[in-house]
This record gives sequence, C-alpha cells and structure tokens, in this order.
Amino acid sequence: MKSTNSIKTNILWHRRLGLSIFIVLIFLAISGIALNHSPALKLNSIGLSNNWLLSWYGLEKPSINGLQLDNKWLYHDGNNLLYVDKKTVAPCSAPLLSGSKNEKILFALCADALLLLTTDGDLLESFTQLDGLPVNARAITAVDDSLYLLTDSAVLEFNSDSLAITPSSKTESTLLDTLVTFAPLPKVLEQHLEEQDSGPSISLETVILDLHSGRFFGQFGVLFIDIIGLLVCILSITGLLAWISRLRHVKQ
Repeated sequence: MKSTNSIKTNILWHRRLGLSIFIVLIFLAISGIALNHSPALKLNSIGLSNNWLLSWYGLEKPSINGLQLDNKWLYHDGNNLLYVDKKTVAPCSAPLLSGSKNEKILFALCADALLLLTTDGDLLESFTQLDGLPVNARAITAVDDSLYLLTDSAVLEFNSDSLAITPSSKTESTLLDTLVTFAPLPKVLEQHLEEQDSGPSISLETVILDLHSGRFFGQFGVLFIDIIGLLVCILSITGLLAWISRLRHVKQ
C-alpha cells in the first residue's frame, strides 16, 4: 500500500510540474526551432522599430527635423540617407548640419561632404573634405549670388561652379539671419520615413534569442529560464521514477 501511495504521489507531482511549465516549454521549443533555421527564415533581416520595443532596448527614435527651402524639404533619415521631399537623394553621413539654395542648386552640408543638388533632388556634385571642404564646416548659407561656409574659425566663400573656397570679409554675425533653421517635418514626410523603415531597429532574431534565453527581461528573466531548466530536470526524474515504480508494481 505504501508503495502504491508513493507512485500516486510521484505521478501527481509529475503532472503538476508538467502543467505548470508546459506553455513555457512549448515557447522555448518553437523559438529554438526558429533560431536554428534563422538564416532560412531571414530573421536577422527583419527589423522591428516599435517605439516601445526600442525604448525597452534603450534606443529611441530620433525626432526627424528638416530644412524647408522654399517649397522643398531637405532632411536626413537618421542613418545615412539624404532626402528631398520623398525622394532619396544620396548617402549623407549624419548629421545633416545645414542647407541652403540659390536659383538653380540646393546645398546640403553633411558631416563629411557638401552635396550639390538640382531643385528636383538629383545629385550634381559631392564636395568632400578630400576636395578641400573644411573639417570644421558647420553651416552654409546663400546670400544673393554668393554662397558662404561658416566654420569654427572663419567665414569662407564657396564658388559652386569652380568648387573653389576663398576667404571672405563677411562675419558670422552678419550671416546669422540668413541661415535656414531646422523645423519639424510635415506628417506626410514622417509617415514616408516610417514606411521606409528608416531609423534604429532591432532584428527579429535578436528579440527571439533574448526571449528564448530570458535576457529580454534582464536578470530576472535569465533566473526564470534557469528555474524552468531545473524543473525540466525534475520533471524528467519524476517521470523516470514513475515509470520504474509502475514497472516494478506490475512485476509484483
């Protein structure tokens, strides 16, 4: 009788353990299979940019501002691309520092290059630091038929035809009112950027891996998965003991 009660108790606890962790085990099995076939499923190429998820990982979507040059908007996607309205223009190392225009050309000053564009957003010329662009250039402005580069130490005049840079007698204080300032993008352009999946993102593979290991929830999540692992070991042991006990009971 004592042996029978022991078998029943063991089976009871085996069932309780199985019921308490079966949902987690199913998730771990499915996520493990998905991770094993990650290249085929292309999980690493699927980017998630949900605001809550980015915040959980300590990332934030940068607020995208742009420069309104008459009826055109010049702006950067926060990664490496420059846009004129909804048109992708050219690579542009972040940040977009400044922009201006004259009658024929749009000028975009990136971190390492000055881009010359048509009014429709087609790239005409890329004037880089290797070509003579000052490393400390931080703003550009067009006044009448002249174009000026503002640096930390001087104001320089830029010839868009010859791409020559010469010292100018202008001072920064006299040009401040001519600088185009950044402003929030219109909603339609913000939506366009979201449709292009621009900005920071987390790969689906990373999220699944962090959920599978428990790291998604920090140290508590890792500890929880560790406990689940121990319970699986206990479940295996109680199952084995139940099978052995029942086998002995049948023989008797």
